[in-house]
Amino acid sequence: MTGEYGATNRLELEDLKNLGPVSSRQLKAVGINTVEQLEAAGPVQAFYLVADLFPSETSVVFLYALQGALWDVHWNALPPEEKERLRNEARNR
Repeated sequence: MTGEYGATNRLELEDLKNLGPVSSRQLKAVGINTVEQLEAAGPVQAFYLVADLFPSETSVVFLYALQGALWDVHWNALPPEEKERLRNEARNR
């Protein structure tokens, strides 16, 4: 995995920062079973796939968590401009 904040080469979704058993289960339910598939989809697409299937369980924090997982940082440590970029990209989907 690559990323501005130096994510590592972990193989399991559950091993990624910010993603626990519930998030991993939700991602797998929409066909994202590997870190590589999450990288390929990107955080916004993955967010919308999960939000479409689990609308009452998904919030903007999940969007941040997905980006943080790919960057190997806690979602709350994402820079404000990255959070804004993600929100804008999600709005323009």
